[in-house]
Amino acid sequence: MTLSRRAALSAFSTAAAVSVLAACSSGGGDAGRASAAPSRSASSGGTFPATVAHKYGTTTVQQKPTRIVTVGLIEQDMVLALGTVPVAVTKWIGAAPGEIYPWAKPSLHGAALPKVLNGDKGPQIEQIAALKPDLIVAIWSDLKQSDYQKLSRLAPTIAPPKGYVDYGAPWDVITQMVADGMGLPAKGATIVRSVKAKFTDARAKHPEFQGKTAMVLGIYDGLYPYAESDPRNRVQQELGFVFPSQFKSLGAKSVSAERTKEFDFDVVAWVDSEAHVLETTGGLLKQTRAYKEGREIFVPNTIPGTTKPSTYSAAFSMVTPLSLPWMLERYVPQLAAAVDGKVSTKVPVVSV
Repeated sequence: MTLSRRAALSAFSTAAAVSVLAACSSGGGDAGRASAAPSRSASSGGTFPATVAHKYGTTTVQQKPTRIVTVGLIEQDMVLALGTVPVAVTKWIGAAPGEIYPWAKPSLHGAALPKVLNGDKGPQIEQIAALKPDLIVAIWSDLKQSDYQKLSRLAPTIAPPKGYVDYGAPWDVITQMVADGMGLPAKGATIVRSVKAKFTDARAKHPEFQGKTAMVLGIYDGLYPYAESDPRNRVQQELGFVFPSQFKSLGAKSVSAERTKEFDFDVVAWVDSEAHVLETTGGLLKQTRAYKEGREIFVPNTIPGTTKPSTYSAAFSMVTPLSLPWMLERYVPQLAAAVDGKVSTKVPVVSV
């Protein structure tokens, strides 16, 4: 998995032979020897064998995994939410030790932080092998089949699901896939329901969100409008907003800043500072209805007034069952202030 431009924008921007620790499929059937019927693991915590379908086939986990490595960029939160501390994670935002953020820290229960791997040039096969994993999770990624096959020789590996672009699988799908692989499908479903209930509550408290247009953009080679399938835009849709129909086919690509006035909706959220957006767009942003009516939300990569990395910006990009409750507490009030179209209603600044 190379850290593609898509993944980078989502943020702020085999030498040694190893034995096969566990078997999994490589595009077709299960390579593991599954028993006739699932059984409760003697060490508790799951039902095994556990099988997960993905775009390269199916993966079977024979027993409760305890040494989980996350190659995907956000799955440490899902693993923690399900009660296990991963032995290693993949660096992405880099704004917290071990890529464990405040919303996830309580789930460590005092355990040591996981090792952080650099995935810029793909999975570090040799380093992962040295960790002796019994499950590798690579769902929110652009994992290539060749790397999937290499990882599968080390441990059962869960690849991205079918039907989604790279880095496009929704948080609830990822959560359930991880839960299934850990033999905890019911617990995964419970976690998903709990978080979805927070969206339901927010929609009930803010009926004004329903049907309003909203979009998330960044700055990269001009403007970078995030696709409808991007997790940040999906959050807004789960709150009742709709993605602008005229940009449904745009996909994830940069456009000229000269098109700024086209991005004029009921709410516009920028993954950047107001100063940088204004500098990039010249005087065009100030000509939009959204800007004039205070409908813009700015989520800079650093805490306003400092050079410290912003935890809120990390939560905004890292959409997981642990980050979402933390983020929604801060984001929903911003959306409520923005959508009313009153300049006098200032969008709250989140300084964390």
